Amino acid sequence: MNRTLDIRDLIYLIKKKKKIILLVTLYITLIGGFASFAIPQKFEAKTDILVNFTTANVVSSGEIDANLRLIETYKYLMTSNRILNKVNDSLKETYEREELNGKVKVQSNVNSQILTILAEERTPEKATQLVNTLAITFQDEIKTLMNLENVHILSQAIVGQDTKSVKPITALYFIISAIVGFLVSYLFVLIQEMFFTIVDSPEKAEKALGLPVIGVIPYGEGELISELTSHDVMTEIFRSIRANLLYVFSKKHAKTLLVTSAEPGDGKSYVSANLSIIFALDQKKTVYVDADLRRATGRKLFQLPKRIGVTSYVAGLNNDIQEIIQSTEVPNLSFISSGPVPPNPTELLSSARFAQLLEELKSQFEVIIINTPPLLVADTLHVSAIVDGCLFVVNAESSKLERSIHSIEQLKQVQAPLIGTIINKSKGIIHSNSYYY
Repeated sequence: MNRTLDIRDLIYLIKKKKKIILLVTLYITLIGGFASFAIPQKFEAKTDILVNFTTANVVSSGEIDANLRLIETYKYLMTSNRILNKVNDSLKETYEREELNGKVKVQSNVNSQILTILAEERTPEKATQLVNTLAITFQDEIKTLMNLENVHILSQAIVGQDTKSVKPITALYFIISAIVGFLVSYLFVLIQEMFFTIVDSPEKAEKALGLPVIGVIPYGEGELISELTSHDVMTEIFRSIRANLLYVFSKKHAKTLLVTSAEPGDGKSYVSANLSIIFALDQKKTVYVDADLRRATGRKLFQLPKRIGVTSYVAGLNNDIQEIIQSTEVPNLSFISSGPVPPNPTELLSSARFAQLLEELKSQFEVIIINTPPLLVADTLHVSAIVDGCLFVVNAESSKLERSIHSIEQLKQVQAPLIGTIINKSKGIIHSNSYYY
């Protein structure tokens, strides 16, 4: 699937991942900034020399061109091997020729007779010594080579007055590091968003899966709402989900609701159990059917002892449906266990006997919540053909977008009656949904 992000997505990504972006940016900024203190410091010294062209009051255009060429010639001579070798001989510290050439620069202003000599060294004293030696040597060599005395040193460089620190510029390192840190952190979250996307928001779920979000459940301790107070935030959220489902159920005259997910650990059993409880609290005669014959958890959730259940009835071990229905501590709520683990769960759930079980339950209950295995196996696809609605649960912490899309496509291929999505374990919803009590 090709995924594209528009400007709104990019801005939303910054808001959503601002903590990661901020921390990574800060970390790289500090590393880059403090690294500047480990870089050897360099100082720059400068001095100016004056080159006299002519003493005439009127200068022709030809003389101007000649003077400009003379300036370029002097700039070249100043960094020539002859001059630099003599500078090297004059200094106590000898340099390699390329090293010395990299330490000095000569600058000239347009239409000016001033040449500025710059020299970099590890200390202000050495930089001053180097720039002054170069100026004096150049002045002497012009007298020797060209028999001219048109080079005058305006003033020799003085430590502190004509020197400054040029490398490293700590503030610049911090700024550059901050920019690099932001780009690296944003690129990281962008790649994660594009190729390792987690379904962690209603906007993302609706846009990618093409299904309405029926509810968003905050990250909790996995408690059943029957153990919480009636005004608890979690209870209120499941009331909202119940209201949304009742609206859909009334339009479809539905009774059976299948709950599934893409992978284990998404929280479908937890959602199924709490949906059963919230419907029962609304005086709806409800039954929770644990049809996850491979990895059942319903008995532990409701703390019920009997193992007989779906497999017992479908395999013909218990012909009376009342034998497999267990009462719970929640008024109006019954429970049917998955039963003993069978060798052929897919065949049992696709059998006519299981369809008959659901038909008999419809005559006794108003709401039937069916917890099925994740869509890693074919069991759920068979059950989805005989229910009134399918609810898809995603985990806001771990559900991969590509895997979720693939699971929805599987359900669509068998024309499952998809109702919507439940987002479980959302960390960003608890504050916005806090109940006012």
